[in-house]
Amino acid sequence: MFTIKRMICVVLLFLIALPLSADAVTEPKTETTYDDAITVNGTELVATGVALREKTFLKVDVYTIVSYVKKGASLGENKAEGLLNLDEPKLLQMDLTRGFSSDKLKNAFSEVIEDNFEDMSAFQSDMDTFLAYFTKDAEEGDRITFTWWPADGLTTNLNGTDVGKITNVEFMKALWTVWFGEEPANDDMRDALVAAVK
Repeated sequence: MFTIKRMICVVLLFLIALPLSADAVTEPKTETTYDDAITVNGTELVATGVALREKTFLKVDVYTIVSYVKKGASLGENKAEGLLNLDEPKLLQMDLTRGFSSDKLKNAFSEVIEDNFEDMSAFQSDMDTFLAYFTKDAEEGDRITFTWWPADGLTTNLNGTDVGKITNVEFMKALWTVWFGEEPANDDMRDALVAAVK
C-alpha cells in the first residue's frame, strides 16, 4: 500500500510540474524564463527561441532576448532568414543584465546593421529616428521591446512606455538583422533564437 501511495504521489507531482516546463522557454546560463506564447492585440504569438548576449572573452552577460511570431507563421527552410523577412506580427524583447552608456547601445545597433547593408538609403532616416529614442544610459533590469504589426508599424517600448513608431518595413528588416541577418551580433544567438521553431 505504501508503495502504491508513493507512486501516486510521484505521478501527481510530475503532472503538476509538467505544465510549468511545457509553457515556457528558458535561457540556460541565466535561467531566464519566458512564456512560450503571449497575446498581443488579440493575436497569439509563439516563441521561436531565447538567447543570451555575451561580450568579451570573459563572456560578460549583457542581455537576454526572446523572439515571438504570429502563431502559424511560415518561416521556410532558413528559419532565421524567414523570420527576418516575415511581414506578420512579431516581437523581440531584450532584458538587460548590466548597465552601459546610451552611445554603446546605439553603436551596438548601428554597427551590426551597417555590417549587413552596403546601401542603407532605404531606411537611413528611420535609422536616425530610431537611434534618437535612446537618450538615457541603459541600466540593469531595463526592458526594450520591439513589436512589428504590418498595419501599424514597428513600435519601440522602453520599460513599458512606447517611445516611437516607424512604419517602414525596410527598417524593420534592418533591425531584425541584428539578430537574424547574415552578419548578426552573434551566430550562436541567431541559432538559439530559432531553436524553438516547430
